[in-house]
Amino acid sequence: MSILSIIGTILTIIATILGGVWFIFSKIFKMGKTSQRIDNIERTTVELKNNLGSFPCTSHHDDLTKIKTILVEKYPKALTVFSMKASPRKLNETGKKLFDAIDGETFLTTNKDVLFKYITDNKPLVALDVEQLSNAACVSLVPTIAFNSLKNYVYNEPTWTLPNGDKYDITVNDLCFVLGLRLRDMYLEEHPEIG
Repeated sequence: MSILSIIGTILTIIATILGGVWFIFSKIFKMGKTSQRIDNIERTTVELKNNLGSFPCTSHHDDLTKIKTILVEKYPKALTVFSMKASPRKLNETGKKLFDAIDGETFLTTNKDVLFKYITDNKPLVALDVEQLSNAACVSLVPTIAFNSLKNYVYNEPTWTLPNGDKYDITVNDLCFVLGLRLRDMYLEEHPEIG
C-alpha cells in the first residue's frame, strides 16, 4: 500500500468520525429543544386543566343558550308533535301519552336535585330561560346512569302513529323536551320570583 492510500484512508476515517460526532451533537441539541417544547406543552396542559372548571364562561354560556334557542326554532318537530302553545307551552295529548309511558313524574322526582341545580347554576332571569334550561338539564343527564332506562325505552319503542296519521320515531331529544316542560313547571312552582 502506498503512502497516499494510507493518508487517504486515515483522512476518510477522521472525516467519518468527525461527521458522526457532529451528527450526535446536532441530535443532542435538537433533543434539548424538543424537551423544552414538551415542558411548555405540559405547562400549558396543566394551566388548561386548572381552568376547566370555569368553562363555559358567562359570555360563552349566553352564546350557547342563543344557539340552543335557534336550533329549537329551526327544528321545532318536538314542539309541534308533543306540545301546544298555551302561554306557557304545555303538553298536548301525544306529549302526555309519552310522558306517562316513560313515567316522567318518577324520573323528575328522583333526579330533581340534580336537575334543579343545573337550572339554578345557569341563573335564569325569566320563565323562558327556565323552560330552555329545563330541556338542557334533561339533556345533561343523557350520558348518565340516571337516563339508561329512558334510552332503553327509545331503543325498544316502535314507530308511533300520530293523531294525524303520520309515522314518528321517538328520540332521546323528544323525551328531554317532554320532561323539560314538566320540569319547568316544577321549578317555577318553587321559584315564583322568576315567573
